[in-house]
Amino acid sequence: MAHSNRSKKRILAATGIAAVAALTLAGCSAGADGDGSGGDSGVDQNVTLEFWGWVPGLEDAVAEWNENNPAVQVEFFRMTGDDGDKIPAAIDAGTAPDVVQMSAHSLPGHIINNRLTDLTPYIDGLQSDFTASSWGTVSFGDAVYGVPQDSGPTGLIYRTDIFEEYGIDVPTTWDEYVQAGRDLKAANPDIYLAQFSPNEAGLWMETVWQNEGSFFQIEGDAWDVTVNGPESLEVAELWQTLLDEELVKVVEMWTPEYWAEVNAGTIATINYAAWFPVLLEESAASTAGNWAVADTPLFTGKNTAGESGGSVNVVTANSEHPDEATQFITWLNSSDSGIENLIAGGVFPSAIEGLSSEALLQPAEFFGGQVINEVFAAAAERVPGTWTAGPTHDLTVNALKDEFGRVANGDITFEEALDRVQAMTVAELEAMGLNVAS
Repeated sequence: MAHSNRSKKRILAATGIAAVAALTLAGCSAGADGDGSGGDSGVDQNVTLEFWGWVPGLEDAVAEWNENNPAVQVEFFRMTGDDGDKIPAAIDAGTAPDVVQMSAHSLPGHIINNRLTDLTPYIDGLQSDFTASSWGTVSFGDAVYGVPQDSGPTGLIYRTDIFEEYGIDVPTTWDEYVQAGRDLKAANPDIYLAQFSPNEAGLWMETVWQNEGSFFQIEGDAWDVTVNGPESLEVAELWQTLLDEELVKVVEMWTPEYWAEVNAGTIATINYAAWFPVLLEESAASTAGNWAVADTPLFTGKNTAGESGGSVNVVTANSEHPDEATQFITWLNSSDSGIENLIAGGVFPSAIEGLSSEALLQPAEFFGGQVINEVFAAAAERVPGTWTAGPTHDLTVNALKDEFGRVANGDITFEEALDRVQAMTVAELEAMGLNVAS
């Protein structure tokens, strides 16, 4: 088994997990059946699949599948708390469910440890049903290790009342964004353009992704660590300017202090993912009617949007029914009926069909009746296919948080923080026995 793991690691390093870029070169094939019925799988005997997930309302989707597929029944378990942490050990012990919902960023580590089933033999032309960025998160070389479920394209969530009061135009580029911060500070130094939250690396990752960068790439048969790549350095320059000129408020996201600032109207913009507005409405109800969503500001010469990543459905390595399991998650995430169930559960779908769904494109009362998902849906199709997840994603992100805390204290710069995390990530990959590009 040890030898097998080492071989798999070398294979993964060679094939790359850089398939997002490859997708732009690959031809699109026919999509999955979208009639919503699921259809009987035609198996010779009854099959029961175990499915673990956390999306609200998945019970309804499973009930619909079971009604239409008597030969392939699904038993659903709702994941809460630390249930996701139990999955690796369960797979290793051969006791895991057939299908699991998990973060797309976690796939490389599971693949290296032989915990997931390569779905390529069971996938029939699904690529064209999904946005390029979301399909890229499950594609590794010539293999496919999951079906995308949801994504987090970004938009600029901004306070309309603040922008109107001080006569500031909504920025369309990052240069204009910085200038808007300067104008706002000059008009009212108690209001900040945005916040810098060292504990929320997603705010950083989405902007690097938008700039066609990544933390990892593949060079030949080796991992190329690009935490401090040119795209990241451009983001570092942007944020260093915002921080040095005190255009952003330093406050840890998700804390009572953060939400107090949002409710007090001291933070004018939050550039974040499609799933964030629901949390904003829940935690800042007093600000209802004072927000709108615009496109994320653009980098010079680019028309790309950012992405925070999403979740996927995978088939575990110890599933005895990978074909049937793949049929189920294909239906759940790409059929008309499956997509409608996901949207009803609050999911922003990865499937292209879902981006034009009437259920998704509803006016948001909190945002003054704006159909905010029109902005996010358009952004989803402009996310570049350049992001590559790496085996040390979680370690790298946690290291970024630590170093960004030092940036917030003025001890180091963003560029120095990136250099430190770059070195740490290289060391971790080498300790795992993986090839690392020099």
